[in-house]
Amino acid sequence: MMVIIIFSVAVITVSRVTLLQTVDQVLGSVIDTVEHSIDPVPVDEFNMDGDVELFYRSEEIFHSPGISVQVWRTHEDGEPLETPVLERSSNDIAAMHSPLDPNYIHTEHVIINSIMVSHVPERVISRPFHSRDGTVLGVIQVATPLSAVADANDQLLVITLVSAVICIGVSIGLGMWLSGHLLKPIDKIKNAAANVAVAEDLTNRITWDGPDDELGQLTRSFNHMMGRLEHLFKVQQDFIGDVSHELRTPLTSIIGHLEIMDKYGVDEDSMKALHREATRMSRMVNDLLLLTRADSGELSVDFYPVDLDAIGLEVFEQIPGLIRKRDLKINLKRIEPCRIKGNSDRIRQLLLNLLSNAIKFTKDGGEISLSVYPDGKNAIVEVQDNGIGISKEDLARIFDRFYQADAARVYRDESDGAGLGLSIARWIVDIHGGQIDVASAVGTGTTFKVTIPNIVS
Repeated sequence: MMVIIIFSVAVITVSRVTLLQTVDQVLGSVIDTVEHSIDPVPVDEFNMDGDVELFYRSEEIFHSPGISVQVWRTHEDGEPLETPVLERSSNDIAAMHSPLDPNYIHTEHVIINSIMVSHVPERVISRPFHSRDGTVLGVIQVATPLSAVADANDQLLVITLVSAVICIGVSIGLGMWLSGHLLKPIDKIKNAAANVAVAEDLTNRITWDGPDDELGQLTRSFNHMMGRLEHLFKVQQDFIGDVSHELRTPLTSIIGHLEIMDKYGVDEDSMKALHREATRMSRMVNDLLLLTRADSGELSVDFYPVDLDAIGLEVFEQIPGLIRKRDLKINLKRIEPCRIKGNSDRIRQLLLNLLSNAIKFTKDGGEISLSVYPDGKNAIVEVQDNGIGISKEDLARIFDRFYQADAARVYRDESDGAGLGLSIARWIVDIHGGQIDVASAVGTGTTFKVTIPNIVS
């Protein structure tokens, strides 16, 4: 609205200034013609007194329609006179006995002025004229009424005001329509957010059939956020359910053994069972704390040059303690010098988790191999088994926390975890900027391949 008002004022001002400049140009042209038609001639032959007589080469200029002309003799012999008029137009304004602009009848400079002459607004130019030797002889005043300029300005003012009112009305109406139309998605977002806060409805999505502008991007971002919230809410519910399930089993076992011990006294088997379940709970809680701290960013990991092949050999030496009474063959398939920038403790935990997972899914008599080698600028870790394999359905979820394919499991003991090992393995790979891939076929076996970039020398 302010822009329209400012624009209207600017148009009126510029129009008035332009019209006045045009009037000034016309009056200036007339006064030039009058001055050029004046011929000052000496009164005597020798012009001892410097007196001159004015002659006019043309009288037509004094009859220009709409223009008043007065020629005043204001000086003689360099002395001021009572300013008798020498020549003037025949119209009523110029025929007055007083100058058109009395304030500048003796001026020695060109003066442009807007005044009231006989209650009529006039534009007056006063310019002195000179003798041949440069002496000021008098003043020429030309004037024209400003009524045409005033009428034009009044008409322009009315047109501008009407146009401004129409534009303001249209802009207000258009603004109200656009605000209602464009803010509708925001209103939907507000209602959806209110539904989330009141009813915990995370399935609500906003449809957008408009252009891909800021509102379209906002709608898409909101839908993406709602999808993420729904996923996180589901993960949270699954997490709580899985934790409850995983804790219920050892707690039930512990409570049962405590009841037996309370009734029949302490025995060695019950104590071993209590120790086994407590150890399992402690391991699960530690793994949960590790993942929780990792998710919140509170877990800091230091990186430094690490010999990946040396860590692979250390873990390989620990494998006999992992398989205990199992009939499994563990071998080093490929070990080559390979140094990366990483954390030795986390890399060791990664290898142990992958090997433990392979041991659980490989039947007695099976074979598990470990490989560590460079591949260009990347370091490769492979854990391969010829176990029962993983189905396509399970492959999509094996890195989810607490996910366990119980039907496919072939071995379980007191050291068995709660389905957090692969989740931790993927987190370790992620913090090293790497990638973990799984290839598996049911009844054939599984291969975990970890790629860690940026080998260091």
